[in-house]
Amino acid sequence: MIVRIADRHVGWQRGGEVVASVRLERKDGELTVAEFEGDAGELFDAIVSAGTAATCLLGDDDALAAYGFEQRDGRWVRELTPKPDDAAARAVTLAELEDAIRASWTREISEEPDKWSDENPAFGCCAVTSMVVRDYLGGDLVIAGVVKDGVRVDRHVWNVLPSGLAVDLSRDQFRDGEQYEAPQPLKESTVDGTLERYELLAARVRERLGS
Repeated sequence: MIVRIADRHVGWQRGGEVVASVRLERKDGELTVAEFEGDAGELFDAIVSAGTAATCLLGDDDALAAYGFEQRDGRWVRELTPKPDDAAARAVTLAELEDAIRASWTREISEEPDKWSDENPAFGCCAVTSMVVRDYLGGDLVIAGVVKDGVRVDRHVWNVLPSGLAVDLSRDQFRDGEQYEAPQPLKESTVDGTLERYELLAARVRERLGS
């Protein structure tokens, strides 16, 4: 199971112990393996399978050859091209997916971990939650400002399924009369650390669903 160690630094937990770790850096659109430790094969596989866009992992360490990286133009490269599992998606209902996601929310999934609490487990989890929902049910992400007493206080992301149905699994984090502005399409989340938090949530949900 993927666990978050720090921003862009994830580990692979087996039997309650972190047996490998990978630290990534993103610069000019490139995702680079800055360092890795332990037997990182399963962790690299999980990172690749949890990718949200066609890109690749890059690195300069010759040891990456043992983890599915190929040499290209003087660097080691592993393609990061997610392939949706249509069979798994058809087998999962929205209710089952919601239960798995809610059971997987923790402080390290939140965009604002210092404000997260057990009493409000959805807090700061909207973007990564919506990305996981899209993996299973398709559709698009939308984003809107959150308004309280006429002032924008936050922003929020949710799903619009191919049927047109809006699905907002983390709406209940807003409990004080907040309202949404008009939603706009969201092509990609750019909040720092989103990829790592998404990978962690996606891995937990897959494990709970047995997919």
